[in-house]
Amino acid sequence: MKTKVSLKTVREIMAKPPETVAPDLTVGALLKLFDRHLADAFPVVNADGVLLGLVSRLDVLRLLRPDPDLRMPDWNTISRQRVDRIMRHGVISVEPGDPAFAAADLMVTTRFQTLPVVERSAGRPVLVGLVTRSGLLEALLPQGTRPMARF
Repeated sequence: MKTKVSLKTVREIMAKPPETVAPDLTVGALLKLFDRHLADAFPVVNADGVLLGLVSRLDVLRLLRPDPDLRMPDWNTISRQRVDRIMRHGVISVEPGDPAFAAADLMVTTRFQTLPVVERSAGRPVLVGLVTRSGLLEALLPQGTRPMARF
């Protein structure tokens, strides 16, 4: 039996405040944060909270691929690189007033695991939260239904 679409907004389901990293953080320090927070990605923000990009474990993995001669990159060099050199710019985001189901559609279409939530302040996207797959599942599943595992 079908039910009506959930009218929850992104504001109601977003994680706030989200864990973030600064653009000058090193890759070595970033890896420690991934483990500490059990995260796959972090929004990168400046001192004013403006969203600059997103950095993920996949971005670090790209650095570890061997060159065409099958030589591994130097870890000491990689670990000292700054996050702003490997992060993804032009990140797709949602706003707090957007419907949760629209965020779910965007997540399914893009295959992203997280979506930054921004409020536009003087034309700049200020990060205010983060929407995750597990947060969307909890918001969109019928009440009393719990996901088997977080992902």
